[in-house]
Amino acid sequence: RPRANSPGAQVPLCQAEGCKADLSGAKHYHRRHKVCELHSKAATVTANGQTQRFCQQCSRFHPLSEFDEGKRSCRKRLADHNRRRRK
Repeated sequence: RPRANSPGAQVPLCQAEGCKADLSGAKHYHRRHKVCELHSKAATVTANGQTQRFCQQCSRFHPLSEFDEGKRSCRKRLADHNRRRRK
């Protein structure tokens, strides 16, 4: 884990293409998953050369085809969540 005062320490940046958000002052969640608050809640983001959305359940970017409409959790994780609730 890089320390702020060590030589060669990297400033954590958002994974979204073109985003230069410095995450060093962001909440722990955003630093941990390398995504700024804006892109964690955005409907569409270009990441890894694809149009994607950040999944709140997986804490990863997925292609838009894995989401229903404006949902922020992918279909697979929502199905898992609902299955556990029905038990």
